[in-house]
Amino acid sequence: VGGQLGAESSDASLSIDRGFFSWILATWRLTREQMLTHSGPDAVHYLSFQRHLMLVMSIMTLISIVIILPINFSGELIGDKNSFGHTTISNLEPDGGVMWVHVFFAIAYVPMVVLIMRRASGRNAFKTAPTRTVMATNVAQSDCDKNAIRTYVQQLFPDVGIDDIQLAYNINSLIKAAEEYERIVDARIYCEVHRNRDREPLQAKLSCWSCEKVDALEYYKDEEARLAGQVSRLRASALNEPLGIAFITLNSAHEAQHVILHFKPGTYRDWDLTFAPAPSDIFWENLSVDTAQWYCKWITVNLVLFLFLFFLTTPVIIVNMLDTFSLTKNTTSQISKISPLVSEFLPTLLLWSLSALMPVIVAYSDTWLSHWTRSRQNYVIMTKTFGYLLFMILILPSLGLTSAEAFLEWTIKNNNETYRWQCIFLPDKGAFFVNYIITAAFIGTALELIRFPDLICYLWKLATAKSRAETPHIRKSILITFPFGIHYAWMVMVFTMSTVYSLACPLIMPFAMTYITLKHFVDKHNLFFAFAPSNMISQGSGGKIHSTAVTMTKFSVILLLSIMAALAGVREGRLNVRAVVLITALVVTLVMFTFMSPIKKCTTKPLTIVETEGAAPIYVADVLINRRIVSDSPSHLSYGSDTTMDIVMNDAGRSVTA
Repeated sequence: VGGQLGAESSDASLSIDRGFFSWILATWRLTREQMLTHSGPDAVHYLSFQRHLMLVMSIMTLISIVIILPINFSGELIGDKNSFGHTTISNLEPDGGVMWVHVFFAIAYVPMVVLIMRRASGRNAFKTAPTRTVMATNVAQSDCDKNAIRTYVQQLFPDVGIDDIQLAYNINSLIKAAEEYERIVDARIYCEVHRNRDREPLQAKLSCWSCEKVDALEYYKDEEARLAGQVSRLRASALNEPLGIAFITLNSAHEAQHVILHFKPGTYRDWDLTFAPAPSDIFWENLSVDTAQWYCKWITVNLVLFLFLFFLTTPVIIVNMLDTFSLTKNTTSQISKISPLVSEFLPTLLLWSLSALMPVIVAYSDTWLSHWTRSRQNYVIMTKTFGYLLFMILILPSLGLTSAEAFLEWTIKNNNETYRWQCIFLPDKGAFFVNYIITAAFIGTALELIRFPDLICYLWKLATAKSRAETPHIRKSILITFPFGIHYAWMVMVFTMSTVYSLACPLIMPFAMTYITLKHFVDKHNLFFAFAPSNMISQGSGGKIHSTAVTMTKFSVILLLSIMAALAGVREGRLNVRAVVLITALVVTLVMFTFMSPIKKCTTKPLTIVETEGAAPIYVADVLINRRIVSDSPSHLSYGSDTTMDIVMNDAGRSVTA
């Protein structure tokens, strides 16, 4: 959807974005229709999810400031009226009657979160027809022939019509050569346009670190001729290496579902049939990774990642490493004397920095895993990142532990058990989490707006380019889709943290509300102006990432009930009535979430969807399609544009030059 009208909406965006600060007003005025047209359905659903979070958090903020904060402030156990601890639940008597107010709201938050967030679960998502293409895997090499596959399927299902059959090939080497070829062609076109304007010819460096220069146009022409032959040879070689994966396009989605449901693997053909993902969702170069190789990589990556995060989970590890230097302690004391604000926020800033680095590590490790689809990769990154963030940022610091290593030691050694329980949820821990939310709200969202990682990558590519002619291709190459997995995990983590401490430390909620508001604005700007369109939600299982993000919000109320029950029991030293009520509510909530499934899923059943009109997509990797590049077209130099690639497919699925 977004790709078809991208150029038109881009022109519209230029008309509303003029002036140095006009981007603020332009972002504010963006409508749902503009976001859908330009950025795709995923962006619309993501922003809708944020708005539902904002509604939940606004209600929690109102309750925390108007009701909970005055109640906590009425106690006299912690500090004076100017101390932070005076605003927390620790300031109240453990057996005081006002503690029932906290119990009531902890239980009331459960149906509130469910009723509001289930509206964002995707039941009104953009439900296009499921693909009528079936993906067959585990196809024997002897059967990797279109005619053989067509004959076999029609023998099993004579009433089913087959529109097209395509095979997947090993194109790893071809993709790398094709990307290099496209870079050279873009640079050659730039040089020709530059020379036609009667300007001084461009010079190109033979290597990134060499001072020797040659004529850029001649250099790129020679490289283009060399790479054109290499790409042709690799394409011909790839077409002789089928991977045992076939895409069978049938007449309708109902026929595709009928084939999948009733296909029974035979003695000689043990195929696995599933609905094919959208061609744009497939990592074609990763299809060559077989199942055994993928699981070996999965075990290796996750084991290394777990060991790394097991020993390096909180900033205390970094502080302890700095203590090995002789001046560290003196420096730390000097910082505390110079600025108490700096010494107070330093651990929080370190934790935020590590928590910002951790999703990047998870994302890069999962990229190496070679997932077959982008939607699956985003989904795995989201769930894995959320799990690590939940453990690293909320659970361990709440227990007063420095790392997962300390957590393991605590579970083994029983002599520190009483001390550990007494150290849970002290007022300074509440201040630590408030500082974290403040850091995420102001520093985190500002860095997301600046997009430092993308900026550094862009500058590095410019610095290593052989000439200025490669700039247009570099601009195209940095245009990627929004990393929904990372942002969903990060956002739900902040929501969970603020919900868990909304009653024990009510001052956290105004800053959490500030965070989600700024986050919504920054993401809306970046989705429209900085990232390519995304349409995972319309591809059946691709919408799972959105529904799972809604499901992850349930952890917030589960942890809230758990913490309030622990506080009620630990502070009074026995299992009192409030603890029993909260534990009962927790059990009922877990049963409801497990068996009743109050939050609907975003994925849809194929039989309930009306098919869309139009031809089915062609399941052929872009690098296997011959392209004609119009060298005199200035549109080829536009940002992210590839409109000069003319593709004509014949009936057999082979490409011919237009």
